[in-house]
Amino acid sequence: MARVRDIPPSELPSDLAALYGRYVETYGPFASQASVLAHVPAALRHLPAMLMELREAKTLKKRYLEIAIVVVSKLNECHYCVAAHKPFLAVEGISAEGAERLLDYADHPELDE
Repeated sequence: MARVRDIPPSELPSDLAALYGRYVETYGPFASQASVLAHVPAALRHLPAMLMELREAKTLKKRYLEIAIVVVSKLNECHYCVAAHKPFLAVEGISAEGAERLLDYADHPELDE
């Protein structure tokens, strides 16, 4: 049972409902995250928008962005984020085993300089 009630997009103002929909349709399987962020409209308004903008800008290669997200998530022991972003790492050439070893970067066989 969830500790926080999921807020569906139908309960949100139209601008936030549209952002919610765009986030879960284009960014990844994060409907549960969006439904919790909806409890704090500023969080829903800014966090998904920032993530989508970073991805769309392509200033940073997706591989590096996903590595950074998983490393920070592992440091914070956020199992939800690690699990959610591992599939993105797989697409970027990091195996599931490699994702588990990202904190051991100095001796990581799937990373280079």
